[in-house]
Amino acid sequence: MTNGAIPSASASATGPAASSSSGNSLSSGIPADGGPPADPFANTEAARWANGPAGITVPVPEPAGSFTAAQVDAAFQTTRNLLIAQDLDGPTLLGGAPNAFANLLDPKQRTQFIAGLNKIGLAKNGGPLSTRAWVASFAPGTTSLIGSVIKVHGTMSAAEATDQGSEVLDIKVNYRFVYPVEPPKAPQDWMRVVGQVSGIIEFTDWDTTNGSLLPWLTSALPDEAGGRCGMADGYIHPDYPNGPPDKVQPKGKPIDPYSMTIPPPSKSDGCRMTTGT
Repeated sequence: MTNGAIPSASASATGPAASSSSGNSLSSGIPADGGPPADPFANTEAARWANGPAGITVPVPEPAGSFTAAQVDAAFQTTRNLLIAQDLDGPTLLGGAPNAFANLLDPKQRTQFIAGLNKIGLAKNGGPLSTRAWVASFAPGTTSLIGSVIKVHGTMSAAEATDQGSEVLDIKVNYRFVYPVEPPKAPQDWMRVVGQVSGIIEFTDWDTTNGSLLPWLTSALPDEAGGRCGMADGYIHPDYPNGPPDKVQPKGKPIDPYSMTIPPPSKSDGCRMTTGT
């Protein structure tokens, strides 16, 4: 961890579907008006995943190096709260103020997060400069969530590590969040967006002398399959089947966004092709 800028969440894993498994390709259960079926997760891996926060379970804590089981458990609980605020908070998802997430950050990182929310533009790797990309947040006015269920699946684990000569507790996370969405007043254009959060949250007493461990996000940032490429505001813009064409096209070998084994995107990945959402 450094007190410099955290890496921007890239727009990789977004873009048009690369096969017939795209969000509006279900073969059964589609209403006559072409809107979403009763179960928008049918025929996907997410159909058997847990609903919402129930999908973020905390492992039985064990000591990790010099960190006690109690410290590991506290870090697990904080990580769970961060993931809920980052990827499941209703106001944040619909483009509102991400207060729930900001309030859980280390004070220095919170200042950085809030200061960068309204930045516009793209970094050299094609990802947005805005810290809005640190959370899953659909561009205001573009998206309605279908129903009340978001499917969640993943794991977290703990290990001791060293950062800048200091012992830190690394919480490694690997989660998927599946959002069924539609553009306002156009249910026939519905689709799914699949979010990936894979990376590390570091815990140590960055700013305290009382021994309490505070989180620092290093790489556990959301990356969405099913969003448009090249968006410069940090928001998710779903790549609806009948939406406008993308000026920036995805590249590379298609990935399965539901797979739990795909690595997190690197700075050089750009906007990755997917097998559909």
